[in-house]
Amino acid sequence: MSTEDIVTPGFQSSELLANLKDALQNGLSAEDKAKLLKQVNGVFEFVIKNSEGKEQIFTIDLRKDGEGELYKGKGKAKPSVSITIKDNDFIDLASGKLNGQKAYMTGKLKARGQLMLAMKLDSVFKQVIDTQVDKSKL
Repeated sequence: MSTEDIVTPGFQSSELLANLKDALQNGLSAEDKAKLLKQVNGVFEFVIKNSEGKEQIFTIDLRKDGEGELYKGKGKAKPSVSITIKDNDFIDLASGKLNGQKAYMTGKLKARGQLMLAMKLDSVFKQVIDTQVDKSKL
């Protein structure tokens, strides 16, 4: 599946997720990827709602015995944590403008499942996005 399979009209977050997928597949060294999978060891299911009220599901599978996958739709494995968030709030969360704990406390982010895993999201986004920033400087 290519990154084009992730991009969804009407969902700005899908472009960011496509970049995240590219970074997972091509941006991290094998060592960094293995470290990330071991650190996280879980499956995130995102239910993202756009401004028109439509929903799209994206899954990030970061189990330590997996490949580190991101795809559109429900996961192949049961999610460790399911997160419901608005499109623009997801962009702010992934870019570091919105703190995950604060988003949860203020109701911008709803989570079901392993809440402690959801708290690792900030570091996942930071690690993968920093890798992309470093590559763009080359």
